[in-house]
Amino acid sequence: MRTGVLLEELINIARTPKTDFALSMRMTPSGLSKILTGKRLPLWREKRMFSRQAANYFSEIIYRHDCYRQFEKLFPILYDFNSKYELEMFLAYAIEYTLEKDHAEENDEYLDYPTREAASFLGEKTTLNMFCIIVSDYIISNKDALLEVYSTLPLFNRRNSGILGRAKMLSSPKMGGVSLNYFFDMASFEASCHEYNMGLLFSISNLQKHVDLNLWKVKEAIGSTFLLLKGQCLLIFSTQISGTPLMTFITLKSHLDVFFNALMRKEAVKISYNKSEAIAALEADPSFIDSLINRRINAVYNFISIGYMIEKEELKEIKNKEAIKKAILKLFNEILTKQTTFFVTLDAMMNFCATGKAIVPLFGAIDMSPDQRIPYLQRFNSFIGKKDSSKMKLINSELPKVALLCLQGLTIIYLIDSEYSSEKIHYFETDEINQILEHEITNGNIKMLDFSPDLWNTYIDELSKDIYTPTF
Repeated sequence: MRTGVLLEELINIARTPKTDFALSMRMTPSGLSKILTGKRLPLWREKRMFSRQAANYFSEIIYRHDCYRQFEKLFPILYDFNSKYELEMFLAYAIEYTLEKDHAEENDEYLDYPTREAASFLGEKTTLNMFCIIVSDYIISNKDALLEVYSTLPLFNRRNSGILGRAKMLSSPKMGGVSLNYFFDMASFEASCHEYNMGLLFSISNLQKHVDLNLWKVKEAIGSTFLLLKGQCLLIFSTQISGTPLMTFITLKSHLDVFFNALMRKEAVKISYNKSEAIAALEADPSFIDSLINRRINAVYNFISIGYMIEKEELKEIKNKEAIKKAILKLFNEILTKQTTFFVTLDAMMNFCATGKAIVPLFGAIDMSPDQRIPYLQRFNSFIGKKDSSKMKLINSELPKVALLCLQGLTIIYLIDSEYSSEKIHYFETDEINQILEHEITNGNIKMLDFSPDLWNTYIDELSKDIYTPTF
């Protein structure tokens, strides 16, 4: 990002006249104009003073609760500022970072092979600030192309919660996008599950909103905590003997290549599949659905409106191989007719009634007209026993927008984006996720509602009142 662009955006966010900013910096309006248009830069020897002075000016005007959201266009990775001082320090680092890049380019320094092989940032606040600034810079700079990211950062536990745990992804470029490849070993993952609980599912769901998340399982823990932006930069995190965090920033191309090649030699197994990959896997192994059924499906958790009651006729317009349709319908029938416990949130049912979207994995969303929606929900009546209604469990809690299939030693997590165009399936060979859900229900953190066939019919009657049926 150019210094002029950054300052121009900060002026716009602050809604302050350029003349006022120029006067606060002891500059003439014409001098500021030259900086904003990229015709000149502040003197190198004055970059720190310039950055601190500008940061102080903007933070005084901009700071308030949740003001970090205003910086989404500039910093897609950011954190919520607890004080005006935090905002001021962040802006000072950001302006100085941009000035250094512009001066390097002005002096014809080849950034791919810098004069210094690495830069280090020591301390919690410095690490957090520079992490957000650097990663945001590369995301914005590569918005026209896919940015490939590889990492072992602790995404699914609270370690480093005082540092990187505060960072949030506010947005990601829509054009090229970001592919995040996350590496973990199962032992560490299971250990973190106990600490993070439902945070695990929220993390996966939130990450998927902004990036194409791909999970990779390795046999042994990778002994380095890092974030690699392929071909761009490498951030390595460590902790000093005093407990002080240290982040090392490397842009030397030869080292990036060596690091990436070493990572690729790890025995990593991808456990994430997009729609085309999942279809290809089913075609390569037609017995996969039967293997799930034979393994026994203990429970399904539906925090989105999965179309279990969809019938074959309603899929006829969908262009997909008949074998895949048959396999998915067979799986749905097994879930509905056997001893699988069926958990569903009221939010999922209300969303279905409002939108008419019944989601079928690998087929996307099937649209139901307003007059079809209640009859569709009533199909479930035939699967609810009058004497034993334990199959159906209603949840009245706000939960991440995912669906889960829980078997012995296996949990499958399914996600679909808000536009119903992108699907992702994560395949975890562990009982820990199912145990987290059971624990949250037992402890009352997930609020359950009593269920009976009569109550189910009452819910459907109430939902029918909110369905708008157009008249002609």
